[in-house]
Amino acid sequence: MDYEGILKFRGTWRSYQTRVLRNAEPYMADGRIHIVAAPGSGKTTLGIELIRRQKEKALVLVPTVTIREQWIARIREAFLCEGVEEEVYLSQNLREPKEITVATYQALHSAMTRFRGREETESEKEEPVEAGQEVDYSGFDLTAVMKETGIGVLCLDECHHLRNEWWKALEEFRRELKGLRVIALTATPPYDSTPAMWTKYIDMCGEIDEEITIPELVKEGSLCPHQDYVYFNYPTSEEEKEWKKFQERSKAMLQTLMEDGELLNAVRGHKGLIGQMEEELLLSDPAYLSSILIYLQSKGVPFPERLQRLLGAKRLPKMDVGWMERLLQGFLYHDAESYLCDKMYREMLEDRLKRQGLLEKKKVILTTSAAVEKLLTNSLGKINSIRKIVFHEYETMGEGLRLLVLTDYIRRECEGILGDSGSDVNLLGVLPFFEMLRRESAKRQASLRLGVLCGSIVIIPAEAKEALLQEIGEADRVAFGRAGSLSEAEYLKVTAVGEGHFLTAAVTAIFSKGYIQTLIGTKSLLGEGWDSPCVNALILASFVGSFMLSNQMRGRAIRVWKDNPDKTSNIWHLVCLKPQKEARKDSEEEISEDFRLLDRRMEQFLGLHDREETIESGIQRLSVIKPPFHKPQVQSINKRMLEMSSQRSCLKQRWEKALVIYEAMEVAVETEVKETFVTKVAFFDALLNLVLAIGLTMAATVLLLLPVNPVLTFAGYFLVVIGGGWAMTRFPKVFMLGSPLRRLKAFGEGIRRAMEEQQMLAETRCKVETETFSPEVHTLYLSGGTGRDKALFAQCVHEFFTALDNQRYILVKKEKRRGIDSFYAVPECFARKKEMAEAFAKCMKPYIGSYDCVYTRNEAGRKLLLEGRVKALANREERCLSRKKVKGALE
Repeated sequence: MDYEGILKFRGTWRSYQTRVLRNAEPYMADGRIHIVAAPGSGKTTLGIELIRRQKEKALVLVPTVTIREQWIARIREAFLCEGVEEEVYLSQNLREPKEITVATYQALHSAMTRFRGREETESEKEEPVEAGQEVDYSGFDLTAVMKETGIGVLCLDECHHLRNEWWKALEEFRRELKGLRVIALTATPPYDSTPAMWTKYIDMCGEIDEEITIPELVKEGSLCPHQDYVYFNYPTSEEEKEWKKFQERSKAMLQTLMEDGELLNAVRGHKGLIGQMEEELLLSDPAYLSSILIYLQSKGVPFPERLQRLLGAKRLPKMDVGWMERLLQGFLYHDAESYLCDKMYREMLEDRLKRQGLLEKKKVILTTSAAVEKLLTNSLGKINSIRKIVFHEYETMGEGLRLLVLTDYIRRECEGILGDSGSDVNLLGVLPFFEMLRRESAKRQASLRLGVLCGSIVIIPAEAKEALLQEIGEADRVAFGRAGSLSEAEYLKVTAVGEGHFLTAAVTAIFSKGYIQTLIGTKSLLGEGWDSPCVNALILASFVGSFMLSNQMRGRAIRVWKDNPDKTSNIWHLVCLKPQKEARKDSEEEISEDFRLLDRRMEQFLGLHDREETIESGIQRLSVIKPPFHKPQVQSINKRMLEMSSQRSCLKQRWEKALVIYEAMEVAVETEVKETFVTKVAFFDALLNLVLAIGLTMAATVLLLLPVNPVLTFAGYFLVVIGGGWAMTRFPKVFMLGSPLRRLKAFGEGIRRAMEEQQMLAETRCKVETETFSPEVHTLYLSGGTGRDKALFAQCVHEFFTALDNQRYILVKKEKRRGIDSFYAVPECFARKKEMAEAFAKCMKPYIGSYDCVYTRNEAGRKLLLEGRVKALANREERCLSRKKVKGALE
């Protein structure tokens, strides 16, 4: 199939796109090309061009209907030659494949399973499932049709964000159509997946050939300078009441259970307490074993002392809801067979917990409830946060503001309250946000122009009517009406006559021209496929969805805008903390699920540090966010966030400073390691050898000074040579291991060498680098190599230095007196087999010294694991912290 005269790119290739296309042929040598490209990089455009160059018919698979339509629109707008009819060459129907057929993974699964009924559609597996279209694939043989059509290329867009059954359908389809060339495109490769999942992903897509990152795109001028900001709020008084009610129910349940004689009898009869369970099984979950002993201690019931010694705990804490939660989880589900207990009692206990809202989907929840966490995630306190941010951005940007608010729900039931100042608008949703901001604008006597853009409702300022009609071109294609009780001189509701896709483009156009300054919409319409480069501020008021959707929504705000070459963008994240009393605690676990979710997502967002001229990932780059999270501190953080967001000119300059030093760049996965945990064993071994070598050389010199004796003279010269040579070989090692930074680099070399020997590195032309982060903290990372190589190396470093818990293999210093640097964990990827663990230990020996590789699933190994655990318990501080950071590329 030759696309000459059918498809031809009508734009200009960016430099990184040119690089990918130049190398496309060698990349495709194995029949697969795999491109990682950040949102805004023109990933879809690259995919179409790669299909065109393969000169074969193609099937493109995408996650959602919106993205499916985006592919077709992009082909039409940027590639389809003049006079070529779209319907002849492009299809969105698997039953009627054409030269390029674009379909969803859901449709592929339905066709492969010959499904008949209503499809479910979803843009994210964490989002609510919506009803899809009726399909009937009964009697339809997809693979036979595709073979007959002559499909030669399979293009996969974000193929790892799939349900398990969709993935199986994809694998089966590819097996049936042997010889397909694969083009894989993604913005978010699953670097953090398990080794098995990663292998499955790479088997489908091939090794990553090119990675185009956000910093590279900013430097290229394809994305604008931008910064993430976080605005915190506490729960409302009503939400706090719900939180307190949950805590009261938990405490009441704890009190009831502590007085329950039947539970006590059941726990006293646990197999582990009466010698009917191997210690290895007891050690498999130390926290659960602790909960049993703590419960018995609280009841004044004796238990075998060896079990407490096994835990390495001199004292056990008091019983609380957290320990009771662990105990009940094991008693009811995870370890139920270890208790001699009446089935009716278990069922009665389950029923009691359910009635109190303390059991959800076979999970005991005494410390935190999914329902309560959801209440905080959807906190109405975020409404005030949105108000503060919107009007701060308006005061800063004035007429230049193009702010987008993305949320989850429209709340059509609120249309009637628009313009009714007496009605309550305390809801999260498009229409409540619109009305809240409209009222606030009137109260401030501001001229903020608001708009709503959703699939089922569009609202524009009345003054934008003529501009909208001009964009549409035909007045009879839309109808204007009243929005709620609002005056038609203020705002208008716009309804499309017939099919209404054109309306989205028209409203987007008047938004870019300033007729609307703050546009509010749902993520389902504007989160994927929608493009409006004018957006210079984004509020992510969407609280449902995964990282992929967050990344796509974030990408809406960071595109360059030709009408404003100096554009910068602010991305606002909203976080609700736990009630003040709880949020005061320093532990991140105590902040809130909302915060933890943001923390996990920020690990993948590369951006500018708020103080330093560095580009890195992780919430740590927003250094203003620090505990304790009491009210004065939170107010200070929010105030500082608003102040920093006003400094847009400085933001552009700081991005330029951070990027100008890199002629070529790569994203390294840095791991911070505290100096305390960098062992000196190998250094002291080398130093001892050097001292002995020098001593031997000096003794030989004394022999040469004695009266002439041929034998002694020969012996003296021989020993001088041996001692001198020994000293010369030891001196470089003493130097190499003399400082903590050089020792850390040596450790990294050992890990890299072990990974290379076990063939875990896709690219062996890489090297270990170290830097000093602070006087007592150093960083370690792999320079060169693939993204997966860097992520796996960082994971190995992190697991090597982590405190001992229940690892399968550990490294133990060969000495009687041992400290916190006497125990290290064998990384999980080496711990699957004895041979791999021993090979890892052998590779590490020249760099860390004499350590034994110990298997912890036998009696001798358990004793050493226990000793290491005790040392870890004595020093609970966080040992490692990993983050991505932009570095100069390895030449």
